[in-house]
Amino acid sequence: MTTLDAYPTSYLLDTEQHALILSWSDGHESLHPYELLRRSCPCALCAGEGDFPGQMTPERMLSADECDLYEIKPIGRYGLSPVWGDGHHTGIFTYEKLRAACQCGECRTERSQRRA
Repeated sequence: MTTLDAYPTSYLLDTEQHALILSWSDGHESLHPYELLRRSCPCALCAGEGDFPGQMTPERMLSADECDLYEIKPIGRYGLSPVWGDGHHTGIFTYEKLRAACQCGECRTERSQRRA
């Protein structure tokens, strides 16, 4: 099974680590820190659209509510939509994007080796 064929089978909102942990159909477990996930929100408001820049800039300070992941909603067979403590819920993260953004040690090492 390739990474693109994998799909999440379960998730855990880990309040101690402040991270979303996804279990995948191929056995991988991915780690997504809440703040990093929020900063990478793909919605038009956060990421921008067309000629309009997004509001989620690297220098922007985020509130505790903006980084508090409240719930995850499945979107069809291709993605998940986080619901944040401040009510934001319009970002749809595709499975492919989530898997590529995994912050576990194994995935971070693999990405750095590909860049070298």
